[in-house]
Amino acid sequence: MWYTCGIYQRQLPRREDGITPLGKETKIDEVVDDLREHIVRGFYVAGQRLPSEREIAEEMGVSRVTVRAALLRLQADNLLDIVPRGGAFVRAPNTKAIIASGPELKQAGSFIRMMERQGRQTLIRFLEPSSIIPAGENLEVKMHIDAGTTLLRHYRIHLIDRVPYRILDSYYIASLLGDLVGRDEGYVPLFKWLRDHTGLIATRAEERLNCRMPSIEEAMLLNISRGQPVIDMDRYVWANDDTLFEYTHIVANGALHEFDYVYPIDEEAST
Repeated sequence: MWYTCGIYQRQLPRREDGITPLGKETKIDEVVDDLREHIVRGFYVAGQRLPSEREIAEEMGVSRVTVRAALLRLQADNLLDIVPRGGAFVRAPNTKAIIASGPELKQAGSFIRMMERQGRQTLIRFLEPSSIIPAGENLEVKMHIDAGTTLLRHYRIHLIDRVPYRILDSYYIASLLGDLVGRDEGYVPLFKWLRDHTGLIATRAEERLNCRMPSIEEAMLLNISRGQPVIDMDRYVWANDDTLFEYTHIVANGALHEFDYVYPIDEEAST
C-alpha cells in the first residue's frame, strides 16, 4: 500500500482481461473501492474536488474509461457530484451547516458523543500517530508542569457526515493516560476511560476562544478558504483531585459551530 498525490493504491496481481486472480473484482471495482475508502475515512472530505480522471488513471494504472465508470458508480451511490467540465466533488450529506452547541464537555463528555447522540456520522482521523513526548517549554508554561513531564499527544481532525469540523492537538498527562498511545482506531471515551482506569473524574474545564483567519495548513485540513474565519480555542480540563490532566488546542470551522454557554450572574452585577 502507498500514497501518491492522495490516491490510495493496492498492489493486486491482475490478468490481461482486467480481472483479479480470484475472479471477483474488476478494475472498476478496485477503483470504486479505493476511492470509497478515501471518502469514508475522511481523506477526501465533503466539497473537495477529486484528482482528475487522468491523474487517477495514471496513478492506479487503469484507463480513463475505467476511472469514469468508477466515478459514475460513486455518484449513483450518492458519494460524489460530477460537474461537467468541472470535475468530481465529494457530496455533502447536508446542504446546510450542522450547528454544534456547547459546552459539549458538560453535556456529553465530548464533541463526538454529542454528535452521535444527534444521529450524525462521526469520524476521527489522526494527522499523526499518537505518541509520548516531553512537555517542553511551551507546554510547561501552558500546563504549569515541569518541562520534562511526559505527555500523551493526540493530533487529529473530527469529521461529521464527512465534513471536517475541527482540528485538535491534545496533550494528556502520560502517567494517567499514556496507555492510550497507539489506540488511534475508533473512538475511546476519554473521561470514561480515565474514571475506569484511574478512579479520577473530570470535574472542571476552562475554554478560551478567539476568532481569527486560518493558516494555509488549517484551511487545507478544514477544506475552507483562507478568508473564512476559524474559532481558535485553548481548553484545559481538571480532575476531581485538582489535577490538570488535559490541554487541547482546537481550531474549528467557524461556520459550523455555535457555542451556547449558560452561567449564573453574580449578585454584585445587579447592584
